Amino acid sequence: MDFTKLNLEFANMQNTIKKYNDIVNLISLRIKDNLKNINKYENKLKNTKNKIEKDMFHLYISVLKIENETFENILNERVEKNDQKV
Repeated sequence: MDFTKLNLEFANMQNTIKKYNDIVNLISLRIKDNLKNINKYENKLKNTKNKIEKDMFHLYISVLKIENETFENILNERVEKNDQKV
């Protein structure tokens, strides 16, 4: 029996899984980095008295929170799709 096609398909599947895991890891790292930045900007927001800086920090914080929500939704959606397939 010739297993070359099977081996090739298995190798392709392993590469796809590796790429998927790399993307998930990058998204997780980005979420952690965003959380650190949110905390940093919240501290700066508390300590500043300038109205323009406060507005700017509010904007940064809201953008980072929306970005985190989007990334978390992407991760949760992928998990739900994988659970449905199994």
